[in-house]
Amino acid sequence: MTIAPRTKEQLTAFLGNLSSAAALKLFAALENDKLRGGEGLPHDDLLEALRAKLLNRGAILPPRAPDAKRIFFSPFEDFFINQRSGKKHRVQISRTSLNPIWALMMSDKQTQDAASAATRLDENLQKGAAPGAETNAQTEERMMFIAAEAGLARICDQAKADDGARARLIERLGGEDVLRDLDEIGQLITGVDLFKQLHEIILSPAPPLGEEQLYELRSLFLSSHEQSSVLASYLLLAIKGRLEKPWRSLRVYYHLARSADDALQAARDAAAVLPEALFDEFEEMARALERDGARELDARTTLMRVSYFADYADGLAGQAAKIGDNVFLNRVEACRDVAGEAFERFGELALAQIRAATPVRQAGGSTRLMTQRPDFALPLGDDLVDAAHNAAALAAQSPALAKRLGVDVSYSSGIADDARAHLDAYAKDLIVEIRAAEGAERQAAKIMLKDILTIAEPLLDSDDIGLIRDRAAAAAVTV
Repeated sequence: MTIAPRTKEQLTAFLGNLSSAAALKLFAALENDKLRGGEGLPHDDLLEALRAKLLNRGAILPPRAPDAKRIFFSPFEDFFINQRSGKKHRVQISRTSLNPIWALMMSDKQTQDAASAATRLDENLQKGAAPGAETNAQTEERMMFIAAEAGLARICDQAKADDGARARLIERLGGEDVLRDLDEIGQLITGVDLFKQLHEIILSPAPPLGEEQLYELRSLFLSSHEQSSVLASYLLLAIKGRLEKPWRSLRVYYHLARSADDALQAARDAAAVLPEALFDEFEEMARALERDGARELDARTTLMRVSYFADYADGLAGQAAKIGDNVFLNRVEACRDVAGEAFERFGELALAQIRAATPVRQAGGSTRLMTQRPDFALPLGDDLVDAAHNAAALAAQSPALAKRLGVDVSYSSGIADDARAHLDAYAKDLIVEIRAAEGAERQAAKIMLKDILTIAEPLLDSDDIGLIRDRAAAAAVTV
């Protein structure tokens, strides 16, 4: 079941108002109802909206009930991306492709054996602890992968050989990118057992890799290379995708590349895929920041992206420096230079957004200000306040980030100082307006001051903000 875009928007807004506890309960209930084959609800749309809201709040999602679809895609989860921006990279599979690929596999005559095995797998999973259910489920899981490998290969081969079949398949899947994702899953499926073993070696994406894990990964890499050099490359790319901090996978490459083992020497080309993938991603991040410098600033997103880029740069440089890899260190510095130039532009844009949230008009009337004064006739609006607050946060963190990017810290410090001084002066001018105004005008000035202090919070000390509030409260009782 699908829902109209407007209805989905309303549902998303409603779900966003639920407490985390209520949202978690609803999430679990929807998962169970979907697994039991419940009808009448847009399960996927609701779960997608809930998942996004819960993750944004930092909530821990409940364990997900296994089903055939989840079991089928789980070996490839390290290649999944939430959304694709720009060109498609090797084995980067969009999560939006999973539903149409599964629907194809469950309905196409070429994969009917896989669909039958998936149906039987779901039936055995629903039986839970019933006698023989677990063994039967394992058998059907193996059958599903074996049949899917053969069926998907036939579908992809037919699309490559026949332009008409390719066009019909693209239409059925909903796009050429989905077909590319299907083709890559068809290649990855040959390494299902290897990817499962990888998950057993790296249980969690967070901790750094230990020596024992490095040797286990080395053995797994050699085993995969005996089957196929392409599969060995995929395994290393899966390691990169599995780690929360992907730059830590560079240690795996150095472990393989610096070994005297003859077998590893023969696999050198396959191993080289990993650092190139890391630097492709890193360099693309630098270019994306460069492009963003010419666009309207989204300060909150920019701050997160620049911080992540700086983490990535520090991580790659740290791994390369440990073994004296100057080639990689030079590539890191080149990308830092590109990002650093963009970052200086972000500072200018942030200051402009702050100024846009501090409107002025010429002085006149009873005010004691002699030049321009705050224009509080119209409220700023929540969007403008939020944007300016995020811009202030970016300005406040600019000196520290500039240092990490290797650019002129004095320039970024100047941006932060200018923003801080501008907001402080504007707030103090508003206090004068509050004292001079009466009735509705005084109330409007007080509301404006509240918004300005919200904007200034990342830049001004809490003591300074408290002092401004006290002075404003005193001004408001002036007769």
